[in-house]
Amino acid sequence: MKKLLRVENLQALSSQGNKLTPVVNFELHSGDILFLRGENGSGKSTILKTLLKLHPTFTGRFDFTINNQEVEYLPQLGNLNFHMPLSLGDMLGEVKENSPLLQGLDLDKKWNTASGGERQKVLFSAALAKKPKILILDEPFNHVDHDSGLLLEQGLLEFMNSNPESALILVSHRPFNSSHPQTRYLEIQ
Repeated sequence: MKKLLRVENLQALSSQGNKLTPVVNFELHSGDILFLRGENGSGKSTILKTLLKLHPTFTGRFDFTINNQEVEYLPQLGNLNFHMPLSLGDMLGEVKENSPLLQGLDLDKKWNTASGGERQKVLFSAALAKKPKILILDEPFNHVDHDSGLLLEQGLLEFMNSNPESALILVSHRPFNSSHPQTRYLEIQ
């Protein structure tokens, strides 16, 4: 197992120096699934954004052993009411349409008329197709129904099984029913 990320005494701060998250420590190795759990507002998403250098104020340190291009981030699918004059297929770019997550989807459907589950399946497929060394997912099961959530979870497990050199960091309020042997949980309180 290759170490991909080491986090030591990391705590996100506001620009005024107020604590936004608790202090966290962890290592991420190839094959790991790290599930960040905690109440709303506990700082899970802020920790992810700090690791991605989207939140610049923090104490502690973190070190990736891979290039930035080997990290793929799928943020929360927020406001579903924005207009984008693209189809689901346009959002895939060069991704092959044979992804199991895309089966049964009408890829000609306009993005702004697609359901949350359809959008998430397309975004997942695009992220997984890049075969990142670290895949960071923030609330990936929001706006999807139960069956779509199970399909997305299955897609993640298949990706991890076929890409043992990769790792996953996941934030979700939905229970993650993983039988993956390297699944760990980090409580954010």
